[in-house]
Amino acid sequence: MQTLQKRHLPPLNALRTFEAAARHLHMGKAADELGVTHGAVSKQIVNLEDQFGFSLFQRIGNRLVLTEQGQKLLKASTTAFDQLGDAIARLDGASIDGELRVSIPSAFAEKWLIPRLGKFIAMVPGLKLVLLSANASYNRAGEDVLGDNLDLAVRFGEPVWRDGTARLLSHVGSFPVCSPALGGSLKSPADILQHTLLLDDPQGANWQRWLSRAGLTQPDLPNTIYFQDFNLLLAAAKQGLGLCLADQITAGEDLAHGQLLRPFPQSIEHLGAYFVILPPLVSPGARAFAEWLETEMAASIGPT
Repeated sequence: MQTLQKRHLPPLNALRTFEAAARHLHMGKAADELGVTHGAVSKQIVNLEDQFGFSLFQRIGNRLVLTEQGQKLLKASTTAFDQLGDAIARLDGASIDGELRVSIPSAFAEKWLIPRLGKFIAMVPGLKLVLLSANASYNRAGEDVLGDNLDLAVRFGEPVWRDGTARLLSHVGSFPVCSPALGGSLKSPADILQHTLLLDDPQGANWQRWLSRAGLTQPDLPNTIYFQDFNLLLAAAKQGLGLCLADQITAGEDLAHGQLLRPFPQSIEHLGAYFVILPPLVSPGARAFAEWLETEMAASIGPT
């Protein structure tokens, strides 16, 4: 009878110590997290390096950095601990509980998430969900988005956030929408220039791109109003103040109920996409929420 080959793995406690030290890039912070001394952390790392036969860390000046092997081990160990924690949480039907803090754009939350949120709550009734509004439509490169002890964030834009791992939810196409009251005055795309353009980027670059896509060259935009909060942008469009660029996710319900109309078919792609951003150490609740978001998005998104 054959036996399974013994796994050649280092002690679990040593891997846990390494993962904490590598995540913080600081022995003292790892010691505080694990409730042990700085010396105990250092000893575990030295023993691990001796077992592997290569260095996991190196010092550059006063900074602690990972070697190439250390980076690979951090990724593997973090993934393994995440999966182990998730599996333990689900043993014997154990429920995911605790608090889940999520930062999400208000328009995305109101127009897409909230109508579907009951399904997720029914899946994880023991989870206390805390939704925090992220009002800005766009985020600058290099910004942190996972502050304030967040477990997860949803953002629209490019995956340039520096403090987490971005997973794609959906690309979208952007197109003009307006109040039905303005629809009669819009016979061709050129008629848009006779109206106020409602902006979600201060310089109007997105509108310039759409106008170019429609065959119009417009060096200077007509009257504009800029809104930092996308919900306010949609509210202004519904009130007939002008036209805005929207997508099927944020404007789909208003289009379906006749509160907004789409006067022209042209759409511009790749202004950005919707992403879910996860921290290096993902809780079971955050993992479940991210997976649910991806599943719901795949089921709901239609042609733009």
